[in-house]
Amino acid sequence: MNDFQLEVIDILKDKAADLFGCDPATLGPDTKFVDDLNCKSVNIVQFASALEDEYEVEVPYMQLNKCVTFADAAKFVDDALSM
Repeated sequence: MNDFQLEVIDILKDKAADLFGCDPATLGPDTKFVDDLNCKSVNIVQFASALEDEYEVEVPYMQLNKCVTFADAAKFVDDALSM
């Protein structure tokens, strides 16, 4: 995992803390959107929006929705921005 992916994970952790009132220190690359946070589609849209605001790129929430963990999402964003 590279530095950029770790940065994306930090953004996801902060957004999860905002949305679910959890401690970001308890979250990490292996945090699962659905199993650990019980995310709904609307929450995935909120994560996508947070990433779009940070990086000024479009993050298709339907693609982000296919990511199981924060690490998966970080790799997806990294790959998307590398194109």
